[in-house]
Amino acid sequence: MGSSRPSTPRPATGFTHRLREVTPHRMAIALLTSLSCYSTQTLADILRVFNALADRSVRYKPFHNQLAKPAFPTFTWQLFEHLLQHLVLRVLAPVPGHALRGFDDILLQDGTSFAVVDALRDTFPGRFTKISPAAVELHATMSLFHDQAIRVHLAPDAEGERQFLPAPGDLRRKLLLADRGYMDVAYCRRVHHAGGAFIVRFQTGINPVVVRATVGGRERSSWGGSKLDTLRGRLTGRSGDLQVRWQKNDPPFRLLLIWNRTSTEHLALVTNLPSEAFTLASVRDLYRLRWQIELLFKEWKSYANLHAFRTANPSIAEGLIWASLAAALLKRFVAHVTELVVRDVDISTRNAAMAFRYKATDLFRALLYAHRIEHRFRDLVRYLAENAQRAHPNRDRTTGRLATGLRPIGLSVSGACLLKN
Repeated sequence: MGSSRPSTPRPATGFTHRLREVTPHRMAIALLTSLSCYSTQTLADILRVFNALADRSVRYKPFHNQLAKPAFPTFTWQLFEHLLQHLVLRVLAPVPGHALRGFDDILLQDGTSFAVVDALRDTFPGRFTKISPAAVELHATMSLFHDQAIRVHLAPDAEGERQFLPAPGDLRRKLLLADRGYMDVAYCRRVHHAGGAFIVRFQTGINPVVVRATVGGRERSSWGGSKLDTLRGRLTGRSGDLQVRWQKNDPPFRLLLIWNRTSTEHLALVTNLPSEAFTLASVRDLYRLRWQIELLFKEWKSYANLHAFRTANPSIAEGLIWASLAAALLKRFVAHVTELVVRDVDISTRNAAMAFRYKATDLFRALLYAHRIEHRFRDLVRYLAENAQRAHPNRDRTTGRLATGLRPIGLSVSGACLLKN
């Protein structure tokens, strides 16, 4: 697990130099409270939360000066990294006997971008210079088994996406799902040789050599050795499971051309999953799990204040992004704890993100003063157990992520003790 900033962080942040009223501990709690519990648009919003929590009367200028330090983004990045290392729980596992039991995890890769103020165009150049001269992109690797981002890179939006893919060596016994922005045959080849698996969406205009083809349940032996372009007309209106090669010495990969009746075009998925264990339909359903990372991004932006703050200072802009991610990670952690320790309750992370603020301020105040922390945490878990349940839990089991061979991790004995007394 890990994350990275555009520049290399220093071993010491320097944020604690010449401590006054704005101490690192107070600042961290104020940031998490403001960004997870309130609509936060400006630094003044965070300052008001800081003063209310810490019972201080810090003025705007000295508060702003602390956040304007180059050390501020390093401080919040390290806060996020610390939470990432300690507050990520495994919450899903393959059902016994399922083919997914051969994998240690399923990883989802994608990015989400948003504009920042135009004055930051030199630090964070955007891809669409006329519309958004300045923009950032967060490149995330999400663990499906942990239902949480495990690695995040912050970069200017103008930078390419593929350089942020997980290293092939890190994917041994793991399954990677990625959209067509990450299509790269050479990368897939390296993942395969490293002992990993992948399902990557490719553009339909690709033209590999077909080794074998199965269409409509029938093998088309005459198609072997042909380029895909010469066969496209025969595939119109039908789905095909093809073995293909781009280079002569390549291992054959499966190219699944799945016909969409609504759009009257194929969805192209490239994978190295064996057809004996994973049918065309099961690979299609597994790829749909990639939508979970889109839901994660929506939570970041809708319930953790991940947006463009009104600041032209790059240190403040970047620092608040990492703080927002820390707030979002904390919300998901509490949602996962609730589902793990409360019997017969299915928790929606979205509902938990919305309900979190009504009890979390008490927890943050307890953390600030190191008083009755466990009591306040139990209160928050009890509240989410009653107010953040999934509206349609059976739907998740029949058509959602649990329909693909996954199940929630069972209640642990140690976890059950959390709600006693």
